[in-house]
Amino acid sequence: MTVFGGILALVTGLAYTALGAVTAYELVRHRARGFSHFGVAFLVMAATCGPHHLIHAYRHLIAGEAAHGPHVAALTLGLAPAVIFIALRVEAFCGGRGDRLLVRTPWWLQGLPVLMAAAAGATLWEGLRHADAHGVDLRALIPNLFLFVNYSLVGLFTARTQIARRPLLGGWSLSGVAMSGVFFTCAGSHLLAGMMTHADAWSIALDNIGVPASFYFLWAVHRIHSGSLRDWNRRPLVGRSAPQGRRSPWVA
Repeated sequence: MTVFGGILALVTGLAYTALGAVTAYELVRHRARGFSHFGVAFLVMAATCGPHHLIHAYRHLIAGEAAHGPHVAALTLGLAPAVIFIALRVEAFCGGRGDRLLVRTPWWLQGLPVLMAAAAGATLWEGLRHADAHGVDLRALIPNLFLFVNYSLVGLFTARTQIARRPLLGGWSLSGVAMSGVFFTCAGSHLLAGMMTHADAWSIALDNIGVPASFYFLWAVHRIHSGSLRDWNRRPLVGRSAPQGRRSPWVA
């Protein structure tokens, strides 16, 4: 369990770090278009989330700290949407489409959210039982509660707009669906990390830096979602970066 949890944390941390690096490259490459609030917000979010998971990987794989089942389960739930989202981003980075249209509603897309919600509920319940039995470290819990709320709202904005756009598109954006899943599961992972881990100097610093970063990211997503922010990255991380009319997954 500990080794598996450490490997999951390592892969997740490296994935966020790589996404941050890709975002930084694209911000520099397209700097002639002006300042992108979304791009910078995504960059600072990834720059805090990546090291957050890498610290957990170090604890499990190097320091030998035991991994707890609910936290490992939360990371596992996020694996599928993360793999899809990152694969599409790599495709876009290499000049490909970076997205797919899921016509109508495939059977797996109908059942997967229900199964994931049930698994998330069971995982949260086990996390609460663990917290009740062993107590919580408020230094870890408080910042991760903020991260849980903010990233849940990002996932909600993405999912809500996917539902609203489905009748017009005749299907779903695979990248948008995956992005929604990434942020819902990321939120759950932060919540369980706050409930089940003890803070050290590095995690306290990163989690508290991550709180204002998550507020900035939520602000940028909400402004784009409401149509009140003009941003050349208005269809961010979905397909290739270009000033085209196709909007981001959370824009209605």
